[in-house]
Amino acid sequence: MKRFVIEREKLAENARKIQQRAGVPVIAVLKADGYGFGMAQMAEVLATEGIRMFAVTEPEDAVKLRELGYTEQDILVMRSTAMADEAYTVVQANAIATVGSPEAAQCLNEVAQGCGTQVRAHIKLDTGMGRYGFLVDQYEEIKKVYSECPGIQVTGIYTHFHSAFADEAATRAQYKQLCAITERLKADGFACGLRHAANSSGLYCYDDLMLDAVRVGSAFTGRIPAKTPTGLNRLGYLESRVIELRTVPKGHTVGYGAGYVTKAPTRIAVVPVGYTDGFSVEKKKDLYRPRDVLRYMVGELRNGRGRGNIYITVNGQRARVLGHVGLCHVSVDVTGLDVHNGDTAILDVNPLYLSPLVAKEYV
Repeated sequence: MKRFVIEREKLAENARKIQQRAGVPVIAVLKADGYGFGMAQMAEVLATEGIRMFAVTEPEDAVKLRELGYTEQDILVMRSTAMADEAYTVVQANAIATVGSPEAAQCLNEVAQGCGTQVRAHIKLDTGMGRYGFLVDQYEEIKKVYSECPGIQVTGIYTHFHSAFADEAATRAQYKQLCAITERLKADGFACGLRHAANSSGLYCYDDLMLDAVRVGSAFTGRIPAKTPTGLNRLGYLESRVIELRTVPKGHTVGYGAGYVTKAPTRIAVVPVGYTDGFSVEKKKDLYRPRDVLRYMVGELRNGRGRGNIYITVNGQRARVLGHVGLCHVSVDVTGLDVHNGDTAILDVNPLYLSPLVAKEYV
């Protein structure tokens, strides 16, 4: 038996701290099933704590939130799209669309007019993320969304910080580009609506980039890449149990590839959790700039000096994982510890990679 446990009060406390820190409305990002914590359950807690606007990436998630009863909250779909079926879903969900290109604007305008309605939308500005958004030199195209798309009511404009956790100069440059566009729009007589740029790292690494709202996702879980102290609770843990105890002699190998050899008689606890449950799983290395390679090398050197050992908690005691983590099991050194079959094991896992077979329980 295993379950991913989320402490409801810790999430609620994070929500209160985030809103106090922001000082402006908070847009709660619930993409990827609430970062693996369950979109529906997160929305319930956050709405109770006064969050009045959600954001998702998939149009279908906007529909799900409406079906769950969130009819009063605004829902921003952050993915600009030139696909008519997706635009139609956004319109039918009474969500706020994102417009990040002339093609997306044309598509959304036609769909909204075909439905006999006017859809709300936020303009997305690409200041360096390279995914969705008008480039900063497309000002005339941006202006047309305000002036030549009767099916679209522009109620906001935003960009996305790509390096708020690591590069202040780049972050402030992005912020200035957004502000420059909004100032031009105001000068031309257009109401920009809600301006937002700061994400979780932007909120906690800077004191002056909040604008009219902030978009926060990972901060609710207490798991953001910024090194700045946040005071947030790290949310969620995987709970399992010891299913078998055994003692192996000195010189015995443990795990696939015989990756570990015991240096003395060792008492091992077997816990039925592996990388299928998101344990010891990380995103693949996908960039090899000199600074990335250096960072990878430093990480590997640290691991080689023993700093990369993996630990879990068994019966309230810290225990080291031996050998490679398996698909469904880990072997843990409990030599000298007070551990029995059936004792509770607590593991830190990445909820984004959690098996769908593992229940998510809010307590």
